[in-house]
Amino acid sequence: MRKANRITPSTTPIAWELEENAAMRVSRRDVAVVVSVERGTVLVTRQGDVEDHVLEEGDEMFLPHGGLAVAWAFTEATISVRDATRAGAVPGRLAG
Repeated sequence: MRKANRITPSTTPIAWELEENAAMRVSRRDVAVVVSVERGTVLVTRQGDVEDHVLEEGDEMFLPHGGLAVAWAFTEATISVRDATRAGAVPGRLAG
């Protein structure tokens, strides 16, 4: 597993370990992405979105391209990010 501050989407999900209270930027300049929580509880906040989104193990969230998004771990967590256009994801929050 990797630890980093920035995620670059790819066709293969990349998993990231986050310590409790750690935050990381989710880069989505060029493509829409899907954030999946594999373990723990994570808050995802997006630029221009008045709501924050709490995701738990098994939850996924579609993030359209452009803008800034940040994932903040409420607990130790593992998240993955994949290119939504290649994964056939549907906009909106996806149930896990």
